[in-house]
Amino acid sequence: MSGIQLSSELVAKLQEVVVAHDAEANNDMLFMQYLTAVTGFVLAHQTQSGLDKQEFLSDLTGFMGQVVRQVEADNKPKSPQEGAFGIWKPE
Repeated sequence: MSGIQLSSELVAKLQEVVVAHDAEANNDMLFMQYLTAVTGFVLAHQTQSGLDKQEFLSDLTGFMGQVVRQVEADNKPKSPQEGAFGIWKPE
């Protein structure tokens, strides 16, 4: 099993699908509500024995937090190395 592959392109395509259903989902906050509702809808239809749905929701919340932290860290501007600072003066 491979890891989850997220990209801006994937998110944009998902949002296009939701916007086709509800034009107001162009608003990112409403779009996120749709994604959350879909997750709840899919989970409600799961019938595996022993599945603790509330625990699974808690796991998903933790995972979502990890994704937020990782994407924010990836998008943070990188500071240059200290050794690269200075003013060059010819001799």
